Amino acid sequence: MAEAGRADRVRRRGRIFRARRDVLAEYSDRQLLERYRFDRAGIEFITDLVKDRIQSGTRRNHAISALLKVVVTLRYLATGRMQLCGGDDLGMSQSTVSRVITQTIEALATPDIVRQFIDFPTTREAVDRNMQEFQRMHGFPTVVGAIDGTHVRIIAPTQNEEIYVNRHRYHSINVQVVCDAKYRLIDVVTQWSGSTHDSRILRERPQTTF
Repeated sequence: MAEAGRADRVRRRGRIFRARRDVLAEYSDRQLLERYRFDRAGIEFITDLVKDRIQSGTRRNHAISALLKVVVTLRYLATGRMQLCGGDDLGMSQSTVSRVITQTIEALATPDIVRQFIDFPTTREAVDRNMQEFQRMHGFPTVVGAIDGTHVRIIAPTQNEEIYVNRHRYHSINVQVVCDAKYRLIDVVTQWSGSTHDSRILRERPQTTF
């Protein structure tokens, strides 16, 4: 009886590891773009950016690689549906997928990485360069950036829920984005709730004046 009990406990403690797919080997660049919005080179580039921050510190055989964490996160960002990340059969539970996405997004959002790609012109030389590009490429004089807002849907927060309801009657963050003449982001503002009017965001952002 005691021996059977010990065997049962061992079985309960045993973990079952699912095989994880190598999506870079399995999919063509076209398929990667369809699923993750980046080709092989793009996925590897992003992985190199964040691998030191998200690589597991353990040497266990089943530790999740930095590349796989990036792939899962890109799948979620491309679809907005966490269920599809698990449905890709990448060998992760729903709770692990959630944790991986949070870790990877936080790594991508660190200031030293963000500043490499989103840089608002603050010097006279940079402002003039942006104006020249808009004039040359699009025929618009004295334009530094093209600005617009968009509502990013969120789950209803538990605090101050009502201020996140936008005019379309769903919960969101009102995000203001500025791009240059080559469609590169140069400023992103994500601090405003969905009920905030675009004019207020524009008025209170210091980059709107030079």
